[in-house]
Amino acid sequence: MAILTKIRNRSGLAIGAVGLALGLFVVSDALNSNSALFGGSSQQNNVGEIDGESIGIKQFDDKLQYNLENFKKRTQQENLDEATQGQVRDQTWNQMLNDFMLTKEYDQLGLIVGEEELSDIIYGNNIHAQIKQSFTDPKTGVFDVNNVKRYLKQMTEGTDEAAKAQWKEFEDFLVTESLQRKYSSLLKKGLYATSLEAKNLYTGRTQSSEVNFVALAYSTIADSTVVAEEGDLKSYFKKNMEKYKERENSRKLEFVVWDFAPTTEDSAVVQKWAFDQVAQFQASENDTAYVDVNSDSKFIAAARKRSEYPESVQNRLFTEPVGTVIGPIFEGGKYSIYKVSGISEDSVYSMRASHILIRPEGATDADTLNATKKANDILARIRKGENFATLAGEFGTDGTKDRGGDLGWFPEGQMVKEFNDAVKNGKKGDQFVLKTQFGVHVIKITEDKTKKLVCAGVLERSIEASEKTSSAAYSDASQFAATSRNSEDFNKNVEEKKMLKRVAEFVRETDNFLPGYSEAREAVRWAFNAKNGDVSEVMTVGKDKYVIATLTLIREKGKANFEAAKDRVTTDYRKDMKAEKLMEQLKTAMDGTTTLDAVSRKINQTVTPIAAQTFENGSIPYVGYDNSFAGTIAGTTSINKLSGPVKGDAAVYAYQVSKIVPAPAMTDFSQQKTELSSALQQRVEYGYFEILKELKNVKDNRFLFY
Repeated sequence: MAILTKIRNRSGLAIGAVGLALGLFVVSDALNSNSALFGGSSQQNNVGEIDGESIGIKQFDDKLQYNLENFKKRTQQENLDEATQGQVRDQTWNQMLNDFMLTKEYDQLGLIVGEEELSDIIYGNNIHAQIKQSFTDPKTGVFDVNNVKRYLKQMTEGTDEAAKAQWKEFEDFLVTESLQRKYSSLLKKGLYATSLEAKNLYTGRTQSSEVNFVALAYSTIADSTVVAEEGDLKSYFKKNMEKYKERENSRKLEFVVWDFAPTTEDSAVVQKWAFDQVAQFQASENDTAYVDVNSDSKFIAAARKRSEYPESVQNRLFTEPVGTVIGPIFEGGKYSIYKVSGISEDSVYSMRASHILIRPEGATDADTLNATKKANDILARIRKGENFATLAGEFGTDGTKDRGGDLGWFPEGQMVKEFNDAVKNGKKGDQFVLKTQFGVHVIKITEDKTKKLVCAGVLERSIEASEKTSSAAYSDASQFAATSRNSEDFNKNVEEKKMLKRVAEFVRETDNFLPGYSEAREAVRWAFNAKNGDVSEVMTVGKDKYVIATLTLIREKGKANFEAAKDRVTTDYRKDMKAEKLMEQLKTAMDGTTTLDAVSRKINQTVTPIAAQTFENGSIPYVGYDNSFAGTIAGTTSINKLSGPVKGDAAVYAYQVSKIVPAPAMTDFSQQKTELSSALQQRVEYGYFEILKELKNVKDNRFLFY
């Protein structure tokens, strides 16, 4: 079971080809049959739809509960917060989509993972990385495939059904991952770049033009001077409706918050409880039962390393005898009392040290000697009394510099051999210089090595708002809700009560939060069941906040809504009006003129030269990125001709191409083909799952239930 636990804990990886965060606690039990996923014909019982087939809430919830229980077992958590539950829901949903959509694709293409291929992944020539990690000897760093075979033989012949079930889950994961990799490879192999595309890429990078231009930037006209009447905006919106279609469903909320954080009185109650518990905990004969009944968390029976306990209690826990009670300790918003319940010994040492890593500036022996000299100079300063942590912050070159060089507790074998052996063979207080493959270290051993493990009962209680505190906040919020029948009332009450109104501009169906506030799933669900202008009842956010919201905007995927897009419409409309005005101004300046200098004088703008403007580079000096103008220049074949006016992305232009430097002759565009093909393949590797969702018309109604 220990091996399986290692594999499961290391395999919380996302299957990158599909973008699914399917940790091993999510097991694909529908690879052979998709029919079990679907059921129920009533819309109110459907959590979603795939290709016209409904996903029943019962089927989804059964799978979700299974995954939640697996996650709890894997992480040894009894209760999961709302954010974690939301993550598991997302993973379960993606798993169901994966099972349905991709399994059909695999069947149509004839993709399978046979017994021989699976064996090859487990103990053959292409062993999976997770298996190699889990069966590698931590002391020698050597992987022996015979250990895998021996373990499988013992498990198969044994009677541990739980171990067999876990291994079957892992095999299912390997099959799923292999199938996805094959499918992704097939898609990528079908993509390539043509010779013309490759040539255009090469030309766009290497053909250049010498250009002079004058520009009238849109920013020279203040927004306030462009009157945007409602009728004009709506007319502009209708003409350009396609660009304002929403890409996803979202809502805009305005909300106010009542914070019922614990009061001083609430804190005093928990503090008194903690001090009253000391004697009773000391006298208890069954620590497990006492903690399970009286603490916010259950008793952990496993003996743990020193590093697994808070710094504040480590010394006493690991020096006092069984039965010693330590605390109360106040940390992290809770009071904790520790009792030494048992002492045992680990198979390897735990060690603690700090270091200052000096990396050589180069790869020569002289560079290494300079780094060593610098390390010895630092060590000399430390021995004269200077603070190790301060010097680590000044000279350290790795992530530990920000914590004074502290490496914390680490198990024997974790560090490179030279470092490991030096600390293991030393004692607390030793300071020395050591060279490893990473550089030269100034090392200080901060604790003596130990194999000691301690099982401690932890009695803890968080400081939370009392019923009295939360009731007062709820009463105030309820009065606000009762007098807020619509958005207008809501805003009136906010103004009268001088409350801070917050805005959630884009809230999506699957969000679990509001800006600045986690665990706000209740508010998100309300938003997608409300009508524009509705005001919510009192809703709970997190553990200590009440929220009342009003829905001010509804955005629907694939639809263009004027109110939703009004800000963007206004910006675009003003830009176009500025462009019209500046185009007319520049056109007037160009009339009867044949030189750019003459235009420059009329509009009082400097002529700007560009020595080598390419199609690929959209940066225009003193203007910014303007791909439209860069493309116009690249398409100009006339030399020394005054051209314009041109409407660009950032300005309007008059310009003159004085020279075109053709792309150097090239007959082999294989490098460009490879680059374009790789880019296409990368896009499809990370995007085909979303494309399949579009093709299968996937509808996600989870927000109606969770």
